[in-house]
Amino acid sequence: MNLFKYKISWIKKTGNRIRSFFRFPNKKKKFRGLNLDKKLVYDLSPSKIPNREQLKHLKRFLNPKEHLLIKICFLLIFINAIYLGVVFLKKHLEYIPVPGGEYIEGVISYPQAINPLYSINRDIDNDLSHLIYSSLFYYNEDGLLVPDLVEEMGVAENRIYTFKIRDGVKWHNGESLTVDDIIFTIEAIKNEDYRSPLYSSFNGVSIEKIDELTFKITLGSPYSPFLDLLTFGILPKSIWSKVNPSGAILSEFNLKPVGSGPYKFKSLTKNKEGELKEYNLVVNDLYYTNKPYIKNIKFKFFVNYQEAIKALNDNQIDGLGYLPFNERQELFAQDSLSLYELVRPQIFAIFFNSSKDKALADKGARVSLAQSLDRDALLREVFDNVYQRADGPILKNNFAYNHSIAPYDYNPEEAAVNIKNKLASTTLTVIDSGRNVLVAENIKKQWENIGVSVELKVVSGEKASEIIKNRDFETLLYGESVGGDPDIYSFWHSSQIKTNGLNIAGYNNTEADELLVAARETVNAEERIIKYHKFQENIASDLPAIFLYSPTYTYVQSKQVKGFSGSVIIRSADRFAGISHWYLKTKIKLSW
Repeated sequence: MNLFKYKISWIKKTGNRIRSFFRFPNKKKKFRGLNLDKKLVYDLSPSKIPNREQLKHLKRFLNPKEHLLIKICFLLIFINAIYLGVVFLKKHLEYIPVPGGEYIEGVISYPQAINPLYSINRDIDNDLSHLIYSSLFYYNEDGLLVPDLVEEMGVAENRIYTFKIRDGVKWHNGESLTVDDIIFTIEAIKNEDYRSPLYSSFNGVSIEKIDELTFKITLGSPYSPFLDLLTFGILPKSIWSKVNPSGAILSEFNLKPVGSGPYKFKSLTKNKEGELKEYNLVVNDLYYTNKPYIKNIKFKFFVNYQEAIKALNDNQIDGLGYLPFNERQELFAQDSLSLYELVRPQIFAIFFNSSKDKALADKGARVSLAQSLDRDALLREVFDNVYQRADGPILKNNFAYNHSIAPYDYNPEEAAVNIKNKLASTTLTVIDSGRNVLVAENIKKQWENIGVSVELKVVSGEKASEIIKNRDFETLLYGESVGGDPDIYSFWHSSQIKTNGLNIAGYNNTEADELLVAARETVNAEERIIKYHKFQENIASDLPAIFLYSPTYTYVQSKQVKGFSGSVIIRSADRFAGISHWYLKTKIKLSW
């Protein structure tokens, strides 16, 4: 109680001293006890708020404890002011992108023909073509096929497509893009003299002009993945109609192209040996949709990844087109880099060949081999959980993936019991590339844990095609590129079992065949989903392969580059799908 009274007395005393210092008037006893001089000074004072000189004498009116208390109060006020200011700025200040800057990307190899007729077979050619040319359709950041030049579309009889394109699209030289350019490009693909790798895809396809913005394409028979084929760039007829088809591959326009895409050709640099070392693009001011913020893009070409990674570490480039998984540890300043893991349309699996080993014809043996594999542990130990687990022949992010199918659970104890007297040994063939051998060694260890002796047969990439062609394997670790569309007819229809087919597991199921055919003959998305779901149920039941994982495309960029988004990449060029949203420069904007 005495302590409480003491505190009250101290507070009152301190308050009186402070009031005395600041000359606070007492309304009841104003100026009582003050002499005339003090009253005169007080009345003549221009301000009732103490100035800096007066504050210097504050400690003469306070004892040390009181002076410390005042300091602490002011410090708390100062800290709170800073905190409130930071909160305000975070809430009301925006950094918005503005045009400008140059982005430099390193790639392996160098371009040869930046031309939609030829670029499909070379990544760097396709990368540049994607930036320079527009297409009817393209794959966006999420791996979905969306319109580019196409504005409206109609389909009749599952094989007659009518398209209307955007009005007002300009070529880089200022001329207008019309249906004539689209017809010219498709007819060039169909012309054997051009020797385009796209030629076989357009057999039996006819195209007809309706007006300057509308045209019709008719297929010989229904083919639902057809729109996937329309992702090539459109050529300007006014330029390429003057080039002899048989010599088109040699035209200077293959390195100095004119397109209608977001960027246009600016310049190129060669070394003394004539090798292309740099390729420069500048933003297309005539672009018909969101014009990119980044003004210039420069590509630097390297012989190998070691050179490219060194350039990235030395800040000579801002990004790297693709980083192999085995090279990740070579990046020095990872804190200043963004590593984007984009799922590729490739599925690695263990394929069974019962014609080579009759024991594998026993479904029970295949189920036991599947149950013995801890695939999550494999992804963790070999790929640091970067790669995505696969549980079927269709990518998990694909619209036709059947999420209701339960994979075979990891159960080595049950697998060890059931495998007895069914399969004593097998040879696992693996291609010596990337971390394939490490994956195969992991599989070998897990199979041997259930009593199956495994011989690893490691082959070079050059021999892979021969082994697959001749079906010269018992079990094979292999990755199939399945593309963006769910159509996997080529990999699983029984007609593809023959020597040159891609049905390497020799899968033969009548119902599955019918489902694959029906799914590729209808453009109705819901019907396709139903059929592909049922097909995946057949695959899960028959187990012609054990599906393992889908690798990623590791795209590296400096953190100075903002705006990248995406999760899936169908082709390497698709990393530029959202380039209009990338930016290097910003300005501050106050928002309320």
